Amino acid sequence: MPRTFFAICRMGAENVVRRIPVRAAVQGELEQLFDAQEATFLDGRDEEVVFDGDWKPDGNQLLVVNDPDLASLFSATFENGPAAYDQLDVTNYDEARIKGVFTHSATHQGRVLLQRFQTSQYLQKSGLTLIFSNNQFGKLSEHGFALDTRLTALVEEDEFKFVSFRNLRTILTIQHHFEQATEAEVIEFREHERFHVENAALFDAAMDERSRKLIRGIRRSGVLEEHGVEAIRERAGSVGLNIDVQEGRLVLPGDKRRLKTILSFLEESVYKGVFSDETFETNSKRPVQ
Repeated sequence: MPRTFFAICRMGAENVVRRIPVRAAVQGELEQLFDAQEATFLDGRDEEVVFDGDWKPDGNQLLVVNDPDLASLFSATFENGPAAYDQLDVTNYDEARIKGVFTHSATHQGRVLLQRFQTSQYLQKSGLTLIFSNNQFGKLSEHGFALDTRLTALVEEDEFKFVSFRNLRTILTIQHHFEQATEAEVIEFREHERFHVENAALFDAAMDERSRKLIRGIRRSGVLEEHGVEAIRERAGSVGLNIDVQEGRLVLPGDKRRLKTILSFLEESVYKGVFSDETFETNSKRPVQ
């Protein structure tokens, strides 16, 4: 039985599922495309890791987020069937608001194959969009869109399995699964009694997503309350990292790269190679079992 293709669209603050009508002539090719992308997505990935904001997956890993409310949008398509959904209309792109395209897996019951969708994928008949046919370029006469070259995620029951959190959140509002320090928390951190900030303006300019995530982790760990300045400095030295002290406080430098290294150390994401004796930053803090 042919599989149905769906679009997930953002209507204000609400996610809405639309059915994508597909001609029989391209149905099989679309199914093969998604099947091949599913195989590529899973190839070599034999480990699943619960996403908590601290992970960049290794090549064999999939990140997992449990979100029953969002997952129900996709699981409902199995129960409701395609006739329960309105047809996607792309004659007005501003109103369509497509965020993702998905279908059901042919190899795993209950699995959804999800691609992200970007506005650059729209093909509009307005203006001049050229298509190549019979060794000549002609003008696109109907609205359309291109599909992505890879899957963004799998949806299985209440779980989303993915590699890039950044790509997944372009489809769905899942930012609450990624915690980072607020502006007030950054200021409070900067003014902590353990620190002397070398240049406040450069410190503030360095507060990108990664830095805020590190600060969130440091605050959560309680390391600044449990360890004094000299103890922290000594432990930094044990992994080959020198942190300056001024007037009894740890110096947070103006140099962005060095600042991030110190933040990574305080968040326990820095280690020393036992053979090379070099200092490294790690992508995760998974305990060795």
